[in-house]
Amino acid sequence: MYKKKKYRILIPDTTIDIVSDVEDMVTQLLDYYVYIQDLEDADLSDSEKLNADLDQISAEYNELCQDYGKLMQEYGVLNFQGSELFTRNTITGLKLGLLMNKLERAKSIWGEQLNLNYDSAKEIIQHFADRYLMKKEDS
Repeated sequence: MYKKKKYRILIPDTTIDIVSDVEDMVTQLLDYYVYIQDLEDADLSDSEKLNADLDQISAEYNELCQDYGKLMQEYGVLNFQGSELFTRNTITGLKLGLLMNKLERAKSIWGEQLNLNYDSAKEIIQHFADRYLMKKEDS
């Protein structure tokens, strides 16, 4: 028998501006990140820490956006997927407190690779996704 749990998910305004259907996004989040079922409410309750984490990640994201822009301008990259990665990481890492330490290293990994060509950039994106995003377990 399953025990029903409630989760208070804090989503930053910047994410709400990006995502058109927040309810669907949260539903997908709960379906996609199966490990959330093991979280306790205490993990989601420290709003001061979450806000500080948001400021830190937002600053890193802004720097990454500038780097993305330089790469797109130099190599004509049209679909760079940076916003999608940021959105997913913001929700999981920032607001659920699961990925903060890993995300702190993301900028240094990207910074070393920005002069590569488009194919290499796509590999870096995949590396970032594989390393920093929790993947849905295959059923």
